[in-house]
Amino acid sequence: MYRIPSLPESEGSSEIAPKVAVLDTVHGAGLIAERMRERGADAAAFEVYHHVPDLSGFDLVVAPVHLPPGNPAHQEAIRLGKRPITHHQAVGYLLAGTGDFRAFEVTGTRGKTTTALILAQVLSARGTVASHTTRGIEVWRDGKREVVTSGLSIAPANVIRAWEAAEEVGATNLVSEVSLGGTGLADFGILTSFAEDYRIAGETLWASTAKLQMVSLAKPGFELIAGEDVRISADFTFGPGPRGQVWSTERKILAGGETARLRLGDGLDLRSYAPAIAGATAAALAAGLDLEEIASALEGFEGLGGRMKVVREGGILFVDNSNSGLRVGGVEAALDSADGGGRLALVVGEEAATVCEGMDVPALINLLVRRRREVDLLILVGERLAPYASGLSAETAPDLEAGLAGAKAALERGDRLVSCVKCFR
Repeated sequence: MYRIPSLPESEGSSEIAPKVAVLDTVHGAGLIAERMRERGADAAAFEVYHHVPDLSGFDLVVAPVHLPPGNPAHQEAIRLGKRPITHHQAVGYLLAGTGDFRAFEVTGTRGKTTTALILAQVLSARGTVASHTTRGIEVWRDGKREVVTSGLSIAPANVIRAWEAAEEVGATNLVSEVSLGGTGLADFGILTSFAEDYRIAGETLWASTAKLQMVSLAKPGFELIAGEDVRISADFTFGPGPRGQVWSTERKILAGGETARLRLGDGLDLRSYAPAIAGATAAALAAGLDLEEIASALEGFEGLGGRMKVVREGGILFVDNSNSGLRVGGVEAALDSADGGGRLALVVGEEAATVCEGMDVPALINLLVRRRREVDLLILVGERLAPYASGLSAETAPDLEAGLAGAKAALERGDRLVSCVKCFR
């Protein structure tokens, strides 16, 4: 298995060339380069979408796995014979051998945030847990969370910030949601799903291929937990099918021949949460927790804000499914879950400024056309959807907050509101 050498502790180390170019400041190159300089490397970060840096004087190039091969900076590195390593590799390289805690990394095409947060809640029954997801960095103690930093992406560079936060609070476990793979730091890795796979790097690479860095960079002793549809040999597999060793129903968790009773909160949409509960359970079992302990930690669980959470606010049924991983299938699932009478309002779209990968607009419009008669008030969020408002007899809003405000002003007790905007919360 390919391993990255250690960063030099002093000038003249033969383990790595002293001059390092870290590409893509939009996705964390600055932080990686800063930490490299602290370790003695002569590292510089470069923006690569609007200009081409001179890489001729550098001995090592670090580039994100999603950088298209056709990017001029990437092409220049290859022309000069400098095969780049990924941001994931560089982060693993920087932090290897540090951190007095167990590390869990979560990646996949869907369900990453929910799985990571449920796992953090479960693990916190035994001690302090730090988590890093699209919600930011949070610290968990006995099932309760405290936000440390919000607004962070799940780019691999931010694993550095999560790692440092875990050290600062004395965490016993760190759960990191990581975009497009693992860093090689994890003791336990979770591949949630490869369903709805998509292309990256200028359409040249499947996202699932990049996410398999979790396996290719794994350290000795690493344990892999994977969803059934990943179709990979894992230490634990979760899912409802014949290969699944762990699964969740409304009333119990199933693990091999064992079962434990579940007492989840009223109104939880288990169809949306079962895979994440099963994945988190499998990881917790791998880490040494027992099934009854896991079930106890989940007692009363009512879901996570923005993750198919169903609540009543002022007599209005509110289905909240606005999150950074939202896809068109999630919009349809949210509509399906909004059963009942009264008028139905749908706030749907994207906050393009806060997410890297926007909604599949053609597929979303097809869904809205097909189900338009069910929706009494339709509010489209984001610039890319605004041109479709007239044809769909819809209103528009610049962001999620404005869209929800407009919908709530028009609804009364007994009505229903579905929120499906792709955004960071």
